Amino acid sequence: MKGKLKFVDGKTGTWGFIIPDDGSPDLHFVQRDVDGSPLSRSQAGVELEFDIDEEPTGRHARRVRVSGAGQLASTNQDASPAPIPEPRPFVPRLSPGDELSQWAYMVFHEFVAKDGRTVPSDLPSLANMALEENWYFGPTPDPNNPYPILENYLKFTFFRLRREGKVGEATGPNGKWAAFDTGLVDRLYDPIFALFEENDRKDLKPWRFSGFCVPGKGWAGKQLTSVFDPLPKAASYFQSNFDMLLDTSKDIHVDYTHVILDGISRDRFPQDFLSQYPPRGFAWKDYSTLDRNDREQFLTELAAAIEEDVQTMRSIKRRLEDAKELAEKRTRWNFKTAIPQYFPRQDVMSLLLPLAIVDDEKVDLALVVTRNPSGSYQGRTVFPLDWAYQNARLVCRPDSDWLVTERVTATSLTISPPVDA
Repeated sequence: MKGKLKFVDGKTGTWGFIIPDDGSPDLHFVQRDVDGSPLSRSQAGVELEFDIDEEPTGRHARRVRVSGAGQLASTNQDASPAPIPEPRPFVPRLSPGDELSQWAYMVFHEFVAKDGRTVPSDLPSLANMALEENWYFGPTPDPNNPYPILENYLKFTFFRLRREGKVGEATGPNGKWAAFDTGLVDRLYDPIFALFEENDRKDLKPWRFSGFCVPGKGWAGKQLTSVFDPLPKAASYFQSNFDMLLDTSKDIHVDYTHVILDGISRDRFPQDFLSQYPPRGFAWKDYSTLDRNDREQFLTELAAAIEEDVQTMRSIKRRLEDAKELAEKRTRWNFKTAIPQYFPRQDVMSLLLPLAIVDDEKVDLALVVTRNPSGSYQGRTVFPLDWAYQNARLVCRPDSDWLVTERVTATSLTISPPVDA
């Protein structure tokens, strides 16, 4: 994606904002994610290229680099900054979680139409049809958003199916139809499909949701089998069972500097944990009360201060090493401790290990582990538990003693899992 540098923070020089060319909201970045020399205030307006990550705190620019012509202009520090363009109307950027909503008309949240009608969500019918499980975090659902996990599951399952070419489209005696296997089953363990009919409002979306169904059961199930033969296949995630298990005889190597600094700046560590390790000379504050921009700025400055304080960095590293060692012991005792997960945007599999960093009896984070070509493992980053669960649930319902919905607190109402490590 392309855009222009808005400014670099004049106090610390460690962070700034970018104005995307597509008119979407300004993007936060930190200097660690800039390829090449750090950006400076005098480069305001320079053209940039970057990738975008979806985070609990919002969208952030990653892998930022000065683009072609801008590279030459940026070397002239005495040149006048390029004018910053007027903001344009916001154009939503299509992410993996948006594909289903762009492809078909489907209601994920109840709303009141212009004519006063209450339009119900389509999710309760799927939740009631499927084998029972909690589709929310915590002991009780949020009345305003009772199925956040199911919504995330359905949207990213569709993304995976489309990538695999498993979304079926066919013409029957009564029009055009589309369908996909949700990957869920009913109480008799029969597969549940989502059925769509051609949308007569073709200027909007090509398909319109018709219903969830089991093949051959009810009107929708009979319509499904009358149009599709064979039926669309379910999503697949594994090449072999080897991908599902952690080989406990192999080492797990962790880039702790990256995990610590990146995790802090992205707001992935519990505040209770970070408050135990204030860097020297840094003014600590309760950042849970700050608004989004102030919170981002505080955490970016905290990460920079910890990077400069070697003693604090070592203390945090030792605690993470202890937590990793405990996770490895748990996995040797019960192989189900390591939970497979799927990254939608990167289309890769990895494993999740529990990290208890505040209290050994309570898991706070998940360590994301991938297998190296050599056979060893790389610990790449840490995830909040709600993100870990949502990524894991795409593959299967976790059979775990540590990643269970009742014990997980939602850190964000967004349904966009992290996109990189």
